[in-house]
Formats: sequence, C-alpha cells, structure tokens
Amino acid sequence: MYSSKTDKELLELLEQYSMLTFESQLILKTEIEKRKLSEADVSGLERAISEKLQRIKNLEYLKDLGFNASSNGESVVVKRSKNAVLTDIFSVILGLVLFFIGINGVIDLVFTFINGDELDVFTLAMKLAVASLIFIAISFFSGVRRLLDYWGFELSNLEGVITLKKRFDVQLEEMKGSASELLLEQQEDNLGLKLRDRTIFTSNADNLVQRMTLEELVKKLRTN
Repeated sequence: MYSSKTDKELLELLEQYSMLTFESQLILKTEIEKRKLSEADVSGLERAISEKLQRIKNLEYLKDLGFNASSNGESVVVKRSKNAVLTDIFSVILGLVLFFIGINGVIDLVFTFINGDELDVFTLAMKLAVASLIFIAISFFSGVRRLLDYWGFELSNLEGVITLKKRFDVQLEEMKGSASELLLEQQEDNLGLKLRDRTIFTSNADNLVQRMTLEELVKKLRTN
C-alpha cells in the first residue's frame, strides 16, 4: 500500500496516523521499519497499535457486532449487548412509524389521482416522497429478525464444552459441541463464527479489527 510512497510522504502520513485505519497503521509501521527511517518518531503510532491490540484481546470490539463477553476465570460467556437490543427495538419502532406514514402517503396519492386534483410539481414531489417512505421502512424491519434470532442468546464454554443457546426457526434451541467444533468460515464478504454447521453470527471479512476479534474469541473459547 505504501511501498510507492517517498520517505517524505511516509513521514507526512506518520504525523496523521490517528486518522488511519488500524490495518493502514500496521502497514505504515512495517514500511517505516523496512526503510529504517531513523528520523521517524513512531512512538505514538506504536502506542496506538498496542492499545488497539489490547482492546482486541479484551474482546471490546464485540460490541461493534452487537455482543459483549464476560469471564469469571473458568468460562467465557457471550451475550447480546443491551445497546444492540435497544437499537433493534428502536429500528423496529421507527420502521413501523415510517411504514404507516408511507401507507397514508400511498392512499393520499391514489385518491389525488382518482379525484383528478390539480397538483404543482412541488406538491406532487412531496406526496411521492411521503409514499416512498414505505420502502425505506422495510429496511428498518431487519431489526425484527435480529430480535427473534438473538432473544435469549448465549454462547459459553466450560471445561472444553461449547454451549450455544440461539433461536433457529423462532424456537430457542440449546446446542453443545466440543471446542474443536468451533470454527471461523468465510463466505464472500462475511466471516462467520460457527459451531459445527450452525452459524452463530457473522462479521465483515474485510474488517481486520472484526476478524482479529473473532479469532481472539475463538481462542478464548477453546482455551478457557
């Protein structure tokens, strides 16, 4: 990524390291070390990388996937975070509001044409915009699926046994497996955490922080 940059350009990037993604920070550090730029002060960059790695190790970035993990020393327990649940509930409520506004907009638009009302361009555009809210509302209903899938969700380990509680086809099921049956599987842009053939949850395969977080989670679940 930075191999074509001049030394001067690398030093300018170094001054702006806080604006770079984690992956870019790692690549920048590697490139500077490779060129042995003695004038480069990488202490701030190294500190930022170290702090990020520690947060990954502590599974803090699970919250970006809607989960949090806790440990009592003997086991690790992963649950749906309260913020994620509240976000899903808010998404559903907002979706319902927009849906009903959109329905009223569609009805109003239909009666406008039936009655042959004269409309200026601005009024017609406003009525179409209100009616189109029904399509926007549909995107918010994905929260319903997440609420159903992860209501009562729990992933834990104890003495090498992985226990998964998750709703498959609405009904809450409990599934047990060995630590060796826990794996990460990539399909296109998604990286899925799986217990045997069951997908627990997925992340963005191209997001290095999410990938490393899931790798750390698997490591903790297998070793604790």
